Amino acid sequence: MKYSDVTGFAADAIGQPGDRTFLLQLYGSWGRNTYLLEKGQVAALAAGAEQLMKEVDYELGEIAAAPILIDEVPHFRIGQLGLGWDDATQEVILTIDSVSDGDEQVVYRMTMEQLSAAARQGAEAVTSGRPACERCGLAMDSTGHACPATNGDLRNHRP
Repeated sequence: MKYSDVTGFAADAIGQPGDRTFLLQLYGSWGRNTYLLEKGQVAALAAGAEQLMKEVDYELGEIAAAPILIDEVPHFRIGQLGLGWDDATQEVILTIDSVSDGDEQVVYRMTMEQLSAAARQGAEAVTSGRPACERCGLAMDSTGHACPATNGDLRNHRP
């Protein structure tokens, strides 16, 4: 499936730190498409966007990322994301593959500004989670955690 008239792109999390769901949403004249993904994939998308912008030496303007709306069922869980650049059209190409073999690859074309805004939004979502323990670097709940650096027990630790 290919979509070329993206009017909004969001990469964000919903829920409370420690119990969040990460989503990508893309908007266009065709409606809104939502995908589930992992925190690490959002971080990788933000890093990939930064790298792509350096590679094409693109001067960015400032636009706001689209908001995440949660009133629909996600299309699928993302297995793999790909970023590319089309010199001829000056567009970013985002490819999304599902973790399931039965789902078709989805391709979106968007502006660099849309990618940049969503990447900034995603990077903020990734870093706004639970605080990290100063000793071991693992995420802590509001009640703390059993730190392995102080011989704690990791069996009940949530990543």
